[in-house]
Amino acid sequence: MNPAATIPGVSDVPKPQPLTVYLAKQAIVDTRSILKAPDSLKHYPIAQTGDLFVPLTASKQPKWAKFFGDYLPPTTFGQISSAGALFAIKHKNRVFALTFGTGRFQLKEDCWEERFGLRIALNCIGDNTVKSIDKHTLDPLARHTREQASREATASEFGLDIEQDLLRAVTGTPRDSGYGKWISGMDTLHIAVPVTIGGLPDLLDRIYEKYLDTSYQKTFPWVDQIAEVRDSSLQSALNGLLVERLRSGKKENTWMAVPDVIAWDTVGGFRFPSSGPRIEYHDVHLDHFLASLHHPTDIDEDLLKSKVVECLDEEGNPLHKWKAFRCLYCELDYNDDAYLLSGGNWYRVQRDFVNQVNSAVDQIPEYAHTLPEYDDQSEGDYVKRVAKADPVALAPMDGKMIVYGGGASKIEFCDLLTAKRDLVHIKRYGQSAALSHLFAQGLTSGELLQIDPDFRKALNARLPNGHRLSDPSKRPRQGEYRVVFAIVSDRPGPLVLPFFSRLNLKHAARRLEGYGFRVAKAKIQVADLRKKLQKIKSRRRAS
Repeated sequence: MNPAATIPGVSDVPKPQPLTVYLAKQAIVDTRSILKAPDSLKHYPIAQTGDLFVPLTASKQPKWAKFFGDYLPPTTFGQISSAGALFAIKHKNRVFALTFGTGRFQLKEDCWEERFGLRIALNCIGDNTVKSIDKHTLDPLARHTREQASREATASEFGLDIEQDLLRAVTGTPRDSGYGKWISGMDTLHIAVPVTIGGLPDLLDRIYEKYLDTSYQKTFPWVDQIAEVRDSSLQSALNGLLVERLRSGKKENTWMAVPDVIAWDTVGGFRFPSSGPRIEYHDVHLDHFLASLHHPTDIDEDLLKSKVVECLDEEGNPLHKWKAFRCLYCELDYNDDAYLLSGGNWYRVQRDFVNQVNSAVDQIPEYAHTLPEYDDQSEGDYVKRVAKADPVALAPMDGKMIVYGGGASKIEFCDLLTAKRDLVHIKRYGQSAALSHLFAQGLTSGELLQIDPDFRKALNARLPNGHRLSDPSKRPRQGEYRVVFAIVSDRPGPLVLPFFSRLNLKHAARRLEGYGFRVAKAKIQVADLRKKLQKIKSRRRAS
């Protein structure tokens, strides 16, 4: 017996009907209020079930028109392949929308619940019945990827990193065949079940029950750790809190930094173009940005998203340009949740997860040796100067790419190699993308040193006498090497990293310790004169 036959309204139709289901936000109580332009649509009440909205123009009957065949003639939907319809149903004091064809384009932006379909799909599928995932990886590339398996698998088999990957969508096989042979969810829910119009209320009952269910957290407890904020009303509220903080001068957990990975050896300075003096600074700072404004108390969201930050070369020519909003970093609390702004995007982060990450980073020891102050044009210049002061103990490795494995495989081993086998990786302070690149570099070189004899052989050829491996065929001993992540910062006090940088540091340190490395972190102070360095340029220079 087909299990689906026990579900009301299911046994009447021989073929499964593909459905795309949205859930409107709780404040929405009228079916018309979810529509972009209700006056441009024909309205048909359907069997006391819901309201069907169809565009006024169409010219070819779509396949899904048969679903409404008992209630409306096929000509209702017109005669074009891009025809669409939206079926709005008020049920359980909530408004659901089923879209057909191009009907999704009739919905207003931000009127539906985020992750509605994802929660239902995770509650319906098992840990080992995943077919595909969409994820956003919080690494230097900020990758958005979709991966599909040739068979049902677990989330871990997709290489999903539960600390660095945001799960955006999932497709899998439901454990209950009443939800069809497959189910897919993101904000929307996609299913294919043999259901009639009359059976939709019962189907929505079961769908809504799965949405409210939190049992998915037992199998996928990491899903809710981090979520990107895509609700425009919530974004506006968070932006308002940021603006209020900047206007009041209370800048705790708020700063500015370069948002991308850049070649610092080509950088001459930074400026905030305005009608005042053309001042260039050695780095991007919130205080400098605020000083560039005529009336900082007039800061609003539009200003933050329109004001430009320029990165200049030595001749004063622009190398990079960013909107100020992309350079801002902020951590704040709102409605009992923790939120952070990074790279122009807001994220919600579970407090317990924030505490776990902070605790793990706090346990990474500070480097026992104080590194010299930074008073150089670039990281490469710093490395050369520091190594030159003690050429026996320190080997400069910056820019010395190790070629291995054929093709274009190259890796920079570290920036400084000490006689005590410390691999020091150095990076100027920046937002998560820049610092994540530092941690990824240290992790990659450490892994290769431990597991790849060809890499060790190629490395040995690049190492100076006194630092070479005695036997490149052998792996390093447990604890023989220490990986040091050193960050150049002119901000006062202890080193404070953006949350995603702390997360990536935690991840890199755990992996490196698993390979037998010791790990340490360090802050390289910037010389006072360089911190205060400003250049006032003639306004006659072309921008």
